[in-house]
Amino acid sequence: MLSNTIMEFEQELNKSLKRILDSKSLPLYDMMAFHFGLHGNDTGIIPDRFYGKLLKISHDAIKKSDADISTIALSLEMINAFLEIHDDIESGNPKRKNTDALWWIWGPAQAINAGNAMHAFARLIVFDLEDHGYSSDLAYKSIDWVDHACLKSLEGRYRDLHMQEGLITSIDAYTLMAGDKSGALIGASLAISGLLAGKNKTQQNLLFQSGIDIGIAQQIKMDIDQLWPKNDSNKSIEFLNKKKLFPVVAALDVASASEKRILGEVYFKRVLESKDILTVQNVVEKLGAKQSSLDSFAKFKNQSYEKINEVIDFKESDLQIYLDKFMDPQ
Repeated sequence: MLSNTIMEFEQELNKSLKRILDSKSLPLYDMMAFHFGLHGNDTGIIPDRFYGKLLKISHDAIKKSDADISTIALSLEMINAFLEIHDDIESGNPKRKNTDALWWIWGPAQAINAGNAMHAFARLIVFDLEDHGYSSDLAYKSIDWVDHACLKSLEGRYRDLHMQEGLITSIDAYTLMAGDKSGALIGASLAISGLLAGKNKTQQNLLFQSGIDIGIAQQIKMDIDQLWPKNDSNKSIEFLNKKKLFPVVAALDVASASEKRILGEVYFKRVLESKDILTVQNVVEKLGAKQSSLDSFAKFKNQSYEKINEVIDFKESDLQIYLDKFMDPQ
């Protein structure tokens, strides 16, 4: 259960986002507001501001203060939106959560424009830190983390797409991809919270690396849920797009030639069907890769917590509770 302070912080982020985007007259900004769920969203549900809240929770865990960190929280949310928009276009997914994806309504070209505008906005917003009592040096160091995380996230997406082109990949290649793709922005959120709270560069790097491990753990958990969905709402989109899910990678690592052939026959089909998941499930479970995937999830989760604990004691804190829920939602 998040504290009222965090919930109020999220509400203020949404108000700030709406105020910024509504101040612009070009329809481009209406598209950006739509992606954030601020208007034009039929569900009436505003998406969770995970990265902004993570920054706030981790900053409070390190140094409880009244410092205004909303501008950097907005920047992280803008970077995440930039990545989400491009992800939806690359995957061809017409839905994001329970509403139409931006590209599905306005087309891929305009969606790319909106995503790139998010990226530009993210960098400009960081410099507002100077208007909230922070030095120009801290502003530049913050934007360095933002840029670093964005580049690593894009590198991870390149690796992910490249891995789709063949059947065989290694566990090390997968974890490098997942750490960059899913963990870099988490790492930046944690590292910047340390930066603004006065932690040194070594401690900031530890926090960033903990985010990389969190991203790997979370990606493994998502991949497990793709192959063994908990409910009908999980349509295994990543599997159908021929993504190399971690249990499959782990299975291939120990598979015999005949077992590799069975998996190959699935992944080399021109179009995958929902029934193909049963074939893959059978091979993966037979090879014990489902359990080894759960073990790997636990390993990277524990590694991430060990790194955070080198900087702060966060056992049973709001930060640990928040990360537990993120990596393994019930």
